[in-house]
Amino acid sequence: MKNMDKNSSVYKMLLLGILCAVCGLALSAVNALTAPIIADNQLATIRSSLEEFYPGAEFEDVTEQYIANDETGLIDGIYEAKGKGYIFTLHGTGYNSNGFTFMASFDNDGSISGYKKLEENETAGIGKRAFEEDYTNQLLALTSSDPIPLLSGATLTSTAVQKGMDAAKAIFNEINNISYDPNAVAEVEVPEAKPIAEEDYTANSAACTVVSDGVFACSAKGFEGTNEATITVADGKVVSVEITAFNDTAGVGDMATTADELARYAGLTLDDAVDSTSGASFTSASIRAMIKEALSGNATAGNEEEAGETAADPYAANNVTIEEVSNDGTTAVYACTAKGFEGINEATVTIDLASKTVAKVEVTAFNDTAGVGDAATADDYLAKYEGVSSEEDVEVVSGASFTSTSIKAMVHAALQAAGE
Repeated sequence: MKNMDKNSSVYKMLLLGILCAVCGLALSAVNALTAPIIADNQLATIRSSLEEFYPGAEFEDVTEQYIANDETGLIDGIYEAKGKGYIFTLHGTGYNSNGFTFMASFDNDGSISGYKKLEENETAGIGKRAFEEDYTNQLLALTSSDPIPLLSGATLTSTAVQKGMDAAKAIFNEINNISYDPNAVAEVEVPEAKPIAEEDYTANSAACTVVSDGVFACSAKGFEGTNEATITVADGKVVSVEITAFNDTAGVGDMATTADELARYAGLTLDDAVDSTSGASFTSASIRAMIKEALSGNATAGNEEEAGETAADPYAANNVTIEEVSNDGTTAVYACTAKGFEGINEATVTIDLASKTVAKVEVTAFNDTAGVGDAATADDYLAKYEGVSSEEDVEVVSGASFTSTSIKAMVHAALQAAGE
């Protein structure tokens, strides 16, 4: 390069290449020196948690070695406790959308030796139970070959834990050549139901008001809000339960409010036990709490005038409006609205004036939950009203009780108007 023109492009390219090579060697040398220090610092930040599982062990961060095998993306870190086992840091999302992080460890023989939360903001008494002693002890009695159980009443959070644990099991079993069935399913442990009189419903804050002899307007806290029902009793037994306001999770808690589920309470006494609706344990508990209040004689006296109005109008909660659109002396057509579950539904109800029966029901606006309430707007269901003189002759659609009731309320109002 001595006789090369320093202004030539070749010279400049060669010089740049040499500089890059020198810089690359320098960076490699620095990385070789600092990489172990960085790794040690990262390990140090979690060492105290690792020590809880394997006190005094020698730890190595083996995340980069195995993380590529994680198909779920739920594993955050993998650490080897030399000669003892492996620890996994994991994350998941339960009921709280902010998610949670936790750790789990496996001894080299496959035993689950540790499980603890790192950060979580799950609901007390619900999702938090997935990180409390009872559930922790269930997991610590298992091995990497066992299916991870779900927790009744905390299904969302325990399902997220299950997915994380399954991801860790897959990596751990691959490292240790342990064979297992990844599709095995653990049974959900459902606590045995207690007699209604023996259950503790303090958290439900249930209260009932006398509407009329044997009829009570009740309320009780469920999962997200306060649910309301009309409870009818006679001779110390439940005659019927009618939900008048539902304020829990749509598509979850309302499984406990279907006609079939509510029918299970008929005939019950305080000494009887009844299981919660699967997946809707908190709404179920609110219903039992109201039943207990009604059967226990703890109801307060209501306003007689209001009670009379409620008895006269069983659909008062639906806030029905009605307007006569046409009347040719043969049929009368009414435009009606009524509150459903999420919003106001609308329908046109045609009444045969001679027989005082329903000629046709047509839903003109549906504002409840799509895929749930709209089952009550199907043509084959609405056709059931044709020829009836009372809306009570048509049952509500299972799983769409609120929309069904709004339609019954509109039909009731139209029949009443035509009969005046």
